[in-house]
Amino acid sequence: MDVRKYIFGTVTAAVILAGVTGCESDDRFLEEKSYTLNTSTFYNSPADIEMALNYGYARIQYMLMGVMHNNCSWLLMGAGLDTFNGTGQNGIGSTNFVQGLTSSDGFVDHWFRNQYYVIYDINKVVQAIDTKNIVWTTETQKQEYRAEALFLRAWFYRNLVGLFGGVPMVTEVSDGIPIDFPRSTRSECWQMIRKDLEYAAAHLPKTTEHPGRAVRAAADHLLAEICNSLGDFDGAIAAATRVIDGTDGDYHLMKTRFGSRSSEAADRYGHTLNPYWDLFQIGNQNYASSGNKEAIWVCQYNYGTYSIGGGGNSWWRCRYNQAEAAFNSNIRYQNRQKTNAAYNNGKPFNLYGDSAIYIWEDGERVSSSGLRPDSLGTIGVYGPALRPTNYFLYNVWKDDKNDFRGSEAMIQRNTYLIYGNKTWPQAIKEAFQKYPKVATAADTVGIWPRLWKLSTDKRGTSTAGDSWQQYDVDWYIIRLSETFLLRAEAYLGKGNLAAAATDINEVRARVGAKACSAADVNLDYILDERARELFAEEHRWVTLSRLSNNPNLAGNNHLNKGNVLVNRVKKYGWDYPNATDGITRPNIGDHQYVFPLPIGFIQANTGSVIPQNTGYDGGTYDNSK
Repeated sequence: MDVRKYIFGTVTAAVILAGVTGCESDDRFLEEKSYTLNTSTFYNSPADIEMALNYGYARIQYMLMGVMHNNCSWLLMGAGLDTFNGTGQNGIGSTNFVQGLTSSDGFVDHWFRNQYYVIYDINKVVQAIDTKNIVWTTETQKQEYRAEALFLRAWFYRNLVGLFGGVPMVTEVSDGIPIDFPRSTRSECWQMIRKDLEYAAAHLPKTTEHPGRAVRAAADHLLAEICNSLGDFDGAIAAATRVIDGTDGDYHLMKTRFGSRSSEAADRYGHTLNPYWDLFQIGNQNYASSGNKEAIWVCQYNYGTYSIGGGGNSWWRCRYNQAEAAFNSNIRYQNRQKTNAAYNNGKPFNLYGDSAIYIWEDGERVSSSGLRPDSLGTIGVYGPALRPTNYFLYNVWKDDKNDFRGSEAMIQRNTYLIYGNKTWPQAIKEAFQKYPKVATAADTVGIWPRLWKLSTDKRGTSTAGDSWQQYDVDWYIIRLSETFLLRAEAYLGKGNLAAAATDINEVRARVGAKACSAADVNLDYILDERARELFAEEHRWVTLSRLSNNPNLAGNNHLNKGNVLVNRVKKYGWDYPNATDGITRPNIGDHQYVFPLPIGFIQANTGSVIPQNTGYDGGTYDNSK
């Protein structure tokens, strides 16, 4: 197997658009694919170029929303780190890093290979724009398409560096069969990404008629992140400021109620609502959609297109948005259940298995195949795959009870039983005492507070009827609140703690949280604030990895905090208290702030030796240099 076929295949946009598949099995990852379209028969018109760019966006959807019911799509967002964890005992995305994160893992291969697929085709797009006699409507059209291509290439490379460390930086199209790819350092990669983003920020349009396509603010936002990674804090401040001050377009934090449910003053339990809640209601995600001026870049979800055909995970992606199924626990709420008289007496304890099992008033186990867990939330295809850590559910909110993001309206910590409200720890303790033969410690793996950020209460209720409408939302990739936090990070890097606190407080004021002072600001505080604001949105692996053992931050007292990712996982990662194998978790190693390179790629690089990351398979490549 040659390296070109391993990394790049010969995949072309027109063919891939005909059928994007979901995460493949380990065996299918190794299949070699060959198609006939190439730069001679394609990329000859603006329409061809646009189709090729659309392929890039299709792959973003595939990577971020392809298989939301398991850990695969959530790796970039931080599965297994400090904010959430897979519910399985082992495997990638759990806190058993010894068993999960290996060079032969199919998901490791998936995140490496599939991003290079896009990069290969994007390189062909850039080459065609630069060398072919394409008839453009205007020079601006040419520049915008080129900027869009470079933006996409930069985003995929940024992910690769965040996950794998220094990777081969391929920016030219090769007609031969390269088998001697060299590795670039992380800093070299970030420098190239910066160059692409600078062009994109200068030439992308400020607005687009097509939701999901890149705009200038998205490029400057990512440029701020890359400049922070390079230790160029002035560059980061300048880029973020162009987004915040209106230079890149009309963006602002949503501080007044908006959108499809803005007329509702309170939730179903009487809790007062906030504009932050509106951000996550169905139909409110895209820029200017229902008044949203905070959304900068949003992944588009093709809900309802499943009937056109297809199969496997591609079909599921169009049929079900799996976010609420993945994150919401096996709980069936007593007074908000699916309308079915046969289940009116069930208590909200579900023991997840092949069928739903409930504890009833008499303490007996009653199995009811066909009635899925949490009839208010999950879509009935898979049980929960991702469990928030106690760090996110409890620790980051303990110093501010007024922060709306941690309130009952957003995180339902009470059970709301018919005989009185109880917190989940209280309810679980009672279950052990009252039903010792039914409820066991292992059952609590699937029990935790409900996250209304990732769900809807408008299904399966007495008013909604027997409805299976799901939480079908487009997915934020970039929101303006993160831009403020990136600029705060840059100010922290410069030692301007007062300015950093000002930016953080812009985000906190919207949710009624108490203001922080300059003395409060440090890297951990910013990372905690990112967790509060951006849970399940931000690319946590990229955030924590780029701050870990970063040589560009070596002389900075504020940001040089060593192995940030590993230290936070050791401190906050889920310890899986009900593990049955005797392994203490989290067992992350100091080298695991980056993934290993896939073993198949290393073996295929026969023209030269490409070193594996330190700590994996005897590897020696040091990403801290």
